[in-house]
Amino acid sequence: MKRMIATVACLLSMASAATASDYAFRLHNRAEGYTINGFYTYQDGRWSDNWLDRRLKPGESVGMDWHSNEGSCIVPFRVSWDDYGADEFRLDWCKGVHNVYMKDKGFSWD
Repeated sequence: MKRMIATVACLLSMASAATASDYAFRLHNRAEGYTINGFYTYQDGRWSDNWLDRRLKPGESVGMDWHSNEGSCIVPFRVSWDDYGADEFRLDWCKGVHNVYMKDKGFSWD
């Protein structure tokens, strides 16, 4: 019985580790008065479709996930804003990015 419990516990821990992502992050809108309406990544010579399914007002955030750890660590990304346009940025996603903070000018991450 102990052996069966240990086996089940091991399988459950392996399953939860397999579904966890090393590349999940949270996008935060820390800009004052600007609403984010798009987040795009540049890979394989083209910009992705919009990752967002809603707009992010100032002070809001949303969880995002690459769902992959393949490809380059440095992937350009573009953020678009209502009544402004878009800005392009670069970030080394392999450095353990957990949060991306979009600001009035530029961004920061941790």
